[in-house]
Amino acid sequence: MTEQFLQVTNLRITLSGNSVIDDMTFGIKKNTLTTFLGPSGSGKTTVLRAIAGLNQNMTGTITLDGEQIQTTPVNQRHIGMIFQSYALFPNMSVFDNVAYGLRVRKESASTIDQKVNSMLTTVGLTEKKDSFPANLSGGQKQRVAIARAMVLEPKLLLLDEPLSALDAKIRVELRSQIRQYQQKLGITMLFVTHDQSEAMTISDDIIVMDQGKVQQQGSPMTIYTSPKNQFIAKFIGDHNVLNGDTLSQLGFTHIKGTVVTPTADYIIRPELFTVTKVNNDQIAIQGQLLSLTILGDRVRYQFETAHHVLLKVETLNRATLLPLNKPVTLYLDGNALEKVGD
Repeated sequence: MTEQFLQVTNLRITLSGNSVIDDMTFGIKKNTLTTFLGPSGSGKTTVLRAIAGLNQNMTGTITLDGEQIQTTPVNQRHIGMIFQSYALFPNMSVFDNVAYGLRVRKESASTIDQKVNSMLTTVGLTEKKDSFPANLSGGQKQRVAIARAMVLEPKLLLLDEPLSALDAKIRVELRSQIRQYQQKLGITMLFVTHDQSEAMTISDDIIVMDQGKVQQQGSPMTIYTSPKNQFIAKFIGDHNVLNGDTLSQLGFTHIKGTVVTPTADYIIRPELFTVTKVNNDQIAIQGQLLSLTILGDRVRYQFETAHHVLLKVETLNRATLLPLNKPVTLYLDGNALEKVGD
């Protein structure tokens, strides 16, 4: 088994006397970007704060780079943290904000000058070095906050929904930049978000949480295509989840050569349907499209089968929409379906 750079074992956290994290164990590898993904209230930020040393109502072990740190003071953990708010010093320039931690460490002026200028180049803010936070856009402020954390060269950088205050366009641009910073500098990052597309886009590994527990950990592809339970299947990608009995009614008696289990759950990814038959393994499903939603480059339809099963269907948006409330035949290859938990 590959040694984990960060290993959290049997973590339990209580808040106001209530257990919010119960016996959580997970690990992340060095020089990767791992994302905590889950709905609001699932415990993502609570765990992040415990790793940083900001939550003392906990038991369990936290090992970073081979050293147990659960009792180590916050300022000695070699961990950086970026919050939802930028937390910049309003009376300091961009340069001075980024240099602040280095000055606290009492590094030499020449070292500070070299490190800060290099980091400002990395995040594309060299021309803003003398500007003050009030004169920066939201995206620029967050890049300053990221630069301030990265310039200290932490062993681990924690990011608590750092993009939540930004508009959609800037959010997409900055998440791509964060990924580039991580890969360029080789920083180990643990990123918190409730946005599935964000997690899928930037992560090497995803830890899906719900109700204070790890529901599944794996690569974005594994999480998407092979969910361990119904929660994962519905939360990631909003898949169709059908039991084997319903699947058999639609004509699927075997999945990948194995007889469909009536009581088991199976996922049908919305994008797997086609409007024309492309191979002999596909089964025709009769029904009608009840409604549609434009999702930018995709169109999502609500499809009611002849057996009155409601399914989500997605197609690429080619500017020609399929007709609603008229008989339609869609095709689906049973070999592409997955049994939940396999």
